[in-house]
Amino acid sequence: MKPSSKQAFSSSTYHNDHTPQQQPTNSPSSAAVFIQSAYRAHRIRALYRKIAAVDAEADRLQRLIQRQDTVDAVRANHLEKLRMNEALMALLLRLDSVPGIDPTLRDARRKVSRRIVGLQEILDSISEAQIDESTWWPMKNWDEVLADMEESICRESGGDEMERFCAQNLGFRCLQSLCSPFHLWVDNS
Repeated sequence: MKPSSKQAFSSSTYHNDHTPQQQPTNSPSSAAVFIQSAYRAHRIRALYRKIAAVDAEADRLQRLIQRQDTVDAVRANHLEKLRMNEALMALLLRLDSVPGIDPTLRDARRKVSRRIVGLQEILDSISEAQIDESTWWPMKNWDEVLADMEESICRESGGDEMERFCAQNLGFRCLQSLCSPFHLWVDNS
């Protein structure tokens, strides 16, 4: 057989044909530092995942609070407000269980806790809006409010001074009472 003019090149790879890397001989203290830093990084990642889970739950509650039917339910039912408030407090408690072993964890925890406290304030303002309308301000008509104020002031002043005081300070309603001395207040009905 004639040798061919083309030369064949073949390469084979053996399992461990690379030269082994020289591992530096570590002292026990440097090995301990390496192990501790690896564990610390693992611990920080796990705690950050816990903060991220609380943040995701806060997102869900924020979307729920922003819905109109939730706002109506909180205004109408005190138990609904308590339920939402307890859910937000549970998030704060879960967040408080995260130790602040790293500055980035402390910053993330602070950011999420401020957001949750802000959601609580929003929830309180929603429920206070209902309280302001119904219990604190029982009179719906401004004319009734003004008439009651004028009546109380005129009663406090009393006598001949009443007409003068009403004419100078209270305006039209009391001027009408000057025209009809038998009726202090003109009934609008």
